[in-house]
Amino acid sequence: MKTHKLFAVADQVTPANFEEVMQQAIALELATIPTYLSTYYSINRAQDQDALYDKIYKQLNNTSIDQEVPNEKLAEELKTDILVYANKAAALIMSVVVEEMLHLSLACNVKQAISSSPDLISIGKTLKFPAELVGHEPEFVINIGKLDLDQLSTFLQIESPDPFTDPADSPETANDVVKYKTIGRLYNMIIECVQEHYPGPYAPKPQLLPNEPGKPPRPFYSQNSVNTVYYDEKHKPVFGSADDSGDLVGVYDAASAIKAMNEIKHQGEGNDSDDHNKLEFDSNNMPIPLPVINGKVQFKPGDYDDPSKEELSHYAKFLEVYSLGVHYKEKFGAIAGMDDFFSYFVADQLPNQKQATYDLGTGPNQEEIAWMSKLGNALYTYIILMVETCYYKDEHTQFQVFMYGIHKSMIWLLSDVGNAMRSYTFTANDGSSYTPSLTFEFYDFSEASGSPKEQLIEIAKSLANSNPSKNPDIDSVAAWSWLYNDEAYLPSLPDVGLDHSVKPNVPSIPA
Repeated sequence: MKTHKLFAVADQVTPANFEEVMQQAIALELATIPTYLSTYYSINRAQDQDALYDKIYKQLNNTSIDQEVPNEKLAEELKTDILVYANKAAALIMSVVVEEMLHLSLACNVKQAISSSPDLISIGKTLKFPAELVGHEPEFVINIGKLDLDQLSTFLQIESPDPFTDPADSPETANDVVKYKTIGRLYNMIIECVQEHYPGPYAPKPQLLPNEPGKPPRPFYSQNSVNTVYYDEKHKPVFGSADDSGDLVGVYDAASAIKAMNEIKHQGEGNDSDDHNKLEFDSNNMPIPLPVINGKVQFKPGDYDDPSKEELSHYAKFLEVYSLGVHYKEKFGAIAGMDDFFSYFVADQLPNQKQATYDLGTGPNQEEIAWMSKLGNALYTYIILMVETCYYKDEHTQFQVFMYGIHKSMIWLLSDVGNAMRSYTFTANDGSSYTPSLTFEFYDFSEASGSPKEQLIEIAKSLANSNPSKNPDIDSVAAWSWLYNDEAYLPSLPDVGLDHSVKPNVPSIPA
């Protein structure tokens, strides 16, 4: 499959290319969101625990090899391993997604303050998967796809704080460290340009700002949600993000611009300490995992991104998920009769699926799956449009768009569609079958009449009325009509136009 170049990183950032480079930085932040979300949606966080135990117990009893512990105790242990890891991995991935949304806003704030408004729609139109980050040495392919060790390896390469040797190079050609342009080094170049050429103060423009004492609430960023919490083996709740890990930054001068970009660097790669774990590859071109001792991954001080050392950087979070994944994959592989560890909780989804493929499916659920995918793409594009619109509006309108639009669309609507697709089986026109997934393709609202919100509602109605007679086991009307009948969902979204207009039918704050 053809890969698409996301952007080219300049060798130097100057006033002549500053606007373009900031647009490239915004493109990078935006590109990580569907990449990480696709993996999050592949994870089943709400399994039937009794059914999972019964499956494992049956597999253990079907083998003639004696286990070191009774099958009942081992089955309970393995079940707990699956449930805890699945929820921890999902929560940590979602915590990174939330902070990537923050990074997107911070980069947009910098561009808005110093040069021009961020152009997210044009990025959305060109962002296609599989993709590559031009300018990174070595280049590597970025897929949207399910949780596995290969996908986590890509995550580690995206967030790596250090240059690393191309794992595909032979020992003869890999004597020197490859000059890999990390995300942090890109922002360092931007910081140097800001320090030299853009001292400020900058002209006031709409930005997404943090809360301030004595001012109306600005609910534009929250570190945690129901999706960033997991329960450990003692059933103690743990949140993926710490309270002091970062927040929005208003950009008014060079100092505040640099503060915003340093926050992006530290959350992604850790603090500036050299005492952090680095990305290294084994002979199979896979990252070397960290040691797991008593179920815990061992970290260094530089792996954290917050002052209290309570939250790992994005790189370290992914390294934890990867290291534990390797640990449990090996554990399950050593027990006769057990399936692959990831197969117990990860959907069998193929990478980089396309809307066109679902449109040509032949199975009984083909039409419903195609409309689910289309709705997911429309919601994803609408989120991009709403974020861009905030950079043209006053705080009151920003509040309404975020509270009733972006938060709801991302946390509830898009998640409902993405998670629901795991329960379907798609049959392609070549006869192959697999679990469908969101494709994260740009939906062009300009090709149809009606506002984007009106088009969303029409897509939802088409989904609810998609072929119910062909599959009597699934009532698509009952499954999806709530999207447009319940005032709490699509009807209450702000009506945002392609010209960044916001109609005044945004609901007021509930009493």
